[in-house]
Amino acid sequence: MTDATTMRDLINSGADEDAAIGAPGRTPLTYGGLKNLNADVTERLNNLGIGRGDRVANVQPNGPEMASAFVTVASAATPAPL
Repeated sequence: MTDATTMRDLINSGADEDAAIGAPGRTPLTYGGLKNLNADVTERLNNLGIGRGDRVANVQPNGPEMASAFVTVASAATPAPL
């Protein structure tokens, strides 16, 4: 169990080489990859003027890509999966 209090804390709590998000038959996204993706998503959203309290819609089928999008957007804004 972790003492993470935010989505960013949770993402940063894993060892870079450990699997963070995966699906059967797919190569898992590691915490290191998730940390890099999180930094990129946060920067891109912030560059568009999107930040805490702003909602970001996400339309994807359920799966690891949707999960990755949800947790990375959640660390920068409010995800709104549709």
